[in-house]
Amino acid sequence: MQTLKHIAIIAHNTFRESIRDKILYNIVFLAIALTLFSIVLGEWSVFDRAYVIKSTTLSVMSLSGLLISIFVGISLVQKEIQRRTVLTLLSKPISRVTFIVGKYFGLLAVVAVHLTLLTAIYYVMLFLTNAEPTASLLLAIYLIFCEMAVVIAVALLFSSFSSTVLSALFTLGVYFAGHLSNELLEQVRFASRMGEMGDASTALFEKMAIVIHAVFPGLYRYNVTSYVVHGLALPDMYLFWNTVYAIGYVGLFLAVASWWFSRRDFL
Repeated sequence: MQTLKHIAIIAHNTFRESIRDKILYNIVFLAIALTLFSIVLGEWSVFDRAYVIKSTTLSVMSLSGLLISIFVGISLVQKEIQRRTVLTLLSKPISRVTFIVGKYFGLLAVVAVHLTLLTAIYYVMLFLTNAEPTASLLLAIYLIFCEMAVVIAVALLFSSFSSTVLSALFTLGVYFAGHLSNELLEQVRFASRMGEMGDASTALFEKMAIVIHAVFPGLYRYNVTSYVVHGLALPDMYLFWNTVYAIGYVGLFLAVASWWFSRRDFL
């Protein structure tokens, strides 16, 4: 119980510190502006206005969550190290694991509030433009939250042992690899079936694609925009299994981050 109390205190302080960050407000204002701009895009587009608004806003939610994870999340640990405040904090009866987990939940709360704000604006826009706001859109937003939960854990992992710039680049790399790994594997297998590559090249590229697909978290699972905007039903138990999938990767990344952070010497 004492450990949970410490995690809650660190998470609360992290949340308060993050919402005072000017970078966070810039990202939030940019996301709101792009969300509102989707109405204009809907008017200009040859596609259905409701489709453009829904798909654009969901993309903005995912992108803004990524930016918050990188520019706010990575700096959380780095600021503590650079200011040497981490020494004061860890000198108290608080473990380094508790420190990392508390930071994680604090930033996760920031992203949750951000997505809630955009969701409210999103539904008001859909209502005012007669774009048929439906409850199924909440499923896509929930999956974006699950995706961001994994990305935040990745950002904290890299920030526990690397510099701010490298942590940002590594996190971006994992994000794009997680979104493209499935498509890469399908393209390599398609090229193999069509005989567009030699046998040796095919085997090498297929093994590389399989490794990338297996190692990196499959963030492509959380992009269900095409299902939602076209009113298609998600497969049975899709939310449940992908929630479990996200929790598994979050637990793994936080465990590695805590282990690595516990080995660092700040003196």
